[in-house]
Formats: sequence, structure tokens, C-alpha cells
Amino acid sequence: MSNSPSKFKFLVIIAGILLSGLLYYYGNGLNGDYWYLVWLAPLPVLFLSLKTSGRATFIISFFAYIIGRLSWFSYLVDVATIVPAVIFTILLSLIFALIIFITRQSVSKINSWYVVFAFPVFFTTFEYLLIKLSPDGTAGSIAYSQINFLPLIQIASITGILGITFFITLIPSVIVSGWHFRKEKKKLFYAVACPFFLIASILLFGVLRLKKNITGNRIKVGLVVFDEKKHNNSNEPNPGKDKLVTDFYLSQVPQFAMKGAQVVVFPERALSIDSLSGAHLLDTLRAVARQYKIYIITGYTNLAHAVKHNSALVINAEGDIVANYNKAYLVKGQEDQFKPGKNIGLFKLNDIQAGVAICKDMDFRDYIKQYGTEKASILFVPAWDFIVDDWLHSRMSVLRGVENGFSEVRAARQGELTISDFCGRVTYESSSSNLLAASLTGSVSNQRINTIYTRMGNWFGIVNLLVAFIFVIILYKKRGRLIKV
Repeated sequence: MSNSPSKFKFLVIIAGILLSGLLYYYGNGLNGDYWYLVWLAPLPVLFLSLKTSGRATFIISFFAYIIGRLSWFSYLVDVATIVPAVIFTILLSLIFALIIFITRQSVSKINSWYVVFAFPVFFTTFEYLLIKLSPDGTAGSIAYSQINFLPLIQIASITGILGITFFITLIPSVIVSGWHFRKEKKKLFYAVACPFFLIASILLFGVLRLKKNITGNRIKVGLVVFDEKKHNNSNEPNPGKDKLVTDFYLSQVPQFAMKGAQVVVFPERALSIDSLSGAHLLDTLRAVARQYKIYIITGYTNLAHAVKHNSALVINAEGDIVANYNKAYLVKGQEDQFKPGKNIGLFKLNDIQAGVAICKDMDFRDYIKQYGTEKASILFVPAWDFIVDDWLHSRMSVLRGVENGFSEVRAARQGELTISDFCGRVTYESSSSNLLAASLTGSVSNQRINTIYTRMGNWFGIVNLLVAFIFVIILYKKRGRLIKV
């Protein structure tokens, strides 16, 4: 009988771990279907942290986040192999546990209303450092789970992706802080009222931004991807496959031209250009572009020189090569044969500034911000995804457009073909995830919006880093030391 309270507490802890883990599992998955669950996912562990020891808080949070990260595990194994996938999953769970632990210490030791910001500040600071240091850029951010909630993601035009992270971690913190200060009216008022005003302001800004009229001209574009099994996926010329693929893509140009398309986009490494066939193929592409008065943008395997590149070519309607871009960020373990490029790819599309980037380049916000700085109105993105991440990777790219105020046209092998505007609205979409040929015809806005993020960059991450440091200093002064279990 005397063991009943401890058994009940143990069951509550297990239930909290499972609930938090499952909410993260479904809310922060690869498809964005249950984005709202991420708002609730930290609640069980945050509540339990106020009722358990520091050591127990760390353990509870670690196992909860491990469960949540399992939604990504098979994908990470496919992309990075088993050992890195295990290390990454465990490491993120350890960091999450540390964040919850420090949040608990802040709430219990500082005990002022402003500790409501502790969890979002520490979590946003972690993501800021992760984005700065990770070889995969922004790929691990929980902010991408929110792409389907358009009013929220507009804040990225001010703060970048970290503003979304801050918002979705602030909501559970408000709920827990409100409960914690329920008997102290003054603290309760500030702990709820200040964050509520901030949350409401962010959503109001998003709603108003979405109401902006599209005032620019629209450009009709065509996107096409061939059957995956028919591409030449090797790093060497294959005359038979190369001719088959080239003939297919070139045959699509007149069809898009008949529909009024001004630009046609092929995916990453759609073609293969080597030293023997390169000159003839380039002449053919230029002649077709000139004949149909259409821009051709294609990804290609660049085998023309001793140093190999994963490249993208832009040929204008007069048949001139106006951009020859080399992918800057390569997938480790899968693109080691290529040398990364160093410069962004800009060109004039009629009278507007446009750009071209390739797939993984879009994961790196600082790099893509250069296109915003150069006033690009449209970014064209040949890409190649992994089927399972078709939705996620297409939307990661879309968010760069929100941050920098430009539209995007993205054609992906084993993924999504999308056309989106500066608000992140995907206006046209098709899929090649079934490994079969796919095409898409639509219009893209050439209107660009100047954004605070493009001008000021990562200011929001720096602010959170400074505030996190202040929290730690206050904790140190309150306690004399940082860790107490």
C-alpha cells in the first residue's frame, strides 16, 4: 500500500515520456501533416520537470526525444548510413534533455515571470548554433514542420527560420509557466500577457502579409522529369542512356513552347556532358532554345574536364549560355566525386534578375541569402530527392523564398515539382516520387519583396544567444554554480 504513490508517479512519468515522444514523432515527421502537435510535444516533459529532480528531468527528456526522433531514423539511415544516423539521433536527444534541464533550473531558481522565455531562448540558441556548425545547414530544424501553416512562416521574412522555432517553443512554455505561476497573480499576468501579445503579433503579421496583392508579371514555366531508371546515374559517360535521356528532354521543349512557356526546367543531373559529346550537345541545346524562343535550365553531370562538377546550365531564348553554375553544397558520401562551386548563379530573365541553385544548396540560408541581396526575383532549382523526403525537402527550399522575398521553381527527381511565391504558397505541384516521368506547367510571379531578413541576416539568432548567456549568468548568481542534480 505504501508503494502506491511511487508506482503512480512512475506510471505518470512513463505516460509523459510516451506522450511527448509520440507528439514529436507525428508532429515533426517528414510530411508536415500534423504540424500543430509540435506545439504540444514539450508539454509533458516540461510539466514533469517541475515535479522531478534534475537528474530525472534529464532522463525523461532524453527518452521522450529519442522516441520523437525515430520518425526520421530510417530516412537518416538511407541518407547517411546507420552509424551517423544513430549518433545524430542520440546527440540531438542529449541536447534536448540538456535544454529541458536548464529550463527547469531557470524556472525553479530564478522564479521570475520572464522565465517563460527560457525554453524558447535555449532551444532557438541551440538551433542557431546547429545551423552555423552543421554540415547539413538548416536540415535539422523543427521549424520545417510548420511549413503548411502559412501565417506563421511569414515571420521568417523578419527573423529567418529561427523565428518559427522560437514561436513553436514559446507556446508550450506559456502554458507551463501559466500553471507554475497560477497562485501569483502579478507573475501570472506578465508570464501570459507578454508572450500572448508576441504570439498574436506574429500571427497578425503573417495574415496581413498573405493578403498582399501579387502585383508583378507572371512568367509561364514548364518542368519535366524523365523516368528515374532511364537516367545515367553513373559518373562516366554512357552513350546509349545519355542519348535516350537527351532526346526525351529535348522533345519536351516544343510541347512546353506550344503551351506558352517562356522557361523549361529539367532536374539535377538530367543530362551528362563530357569532353567528347559536350560541344555537340551544347550546340543542340542552344539551337533548340533559339528555335522555340525559350529559356532552358537544366542540371547536368559535368564531365567535360578532369575536375568534375554537379552543374546547372542556363541558356536564354537567343541560344546564349547566360549561366553555368556549379553546386556549392554536396551530399557527403554520395557526391564526393565532385568539386563544390563557390559562387552563386545569377542571370537576367528578360529584364528581371533571376538565379539558379541546385538541391542541397537550398538547405543553407546564409548562402541563399546572397540571391536575396542581389535582388533575385525568381530562383530556379534543379533537384534530386530521396522519395521519402519529397515533401520535406521541397518545403525546405520554399522557406528560403519566404526569407528572401523571391519566388521559386523547383524540379526534382524522386521528389516534387513545385512553383511557389514569396509567401511560401505552393501554387503548382506535381510528383516524380513514383520514379516515373512527371511534368508540370504553371506560372510564377516575378514580384520580389525586400525583407528584413535579407538586410539583417541572423540577427535573431544572435539575440537569442545573448539572452541565453544572460539566463546562464543569472542562474550562476542565483545558485553559485550551474549544475545541481
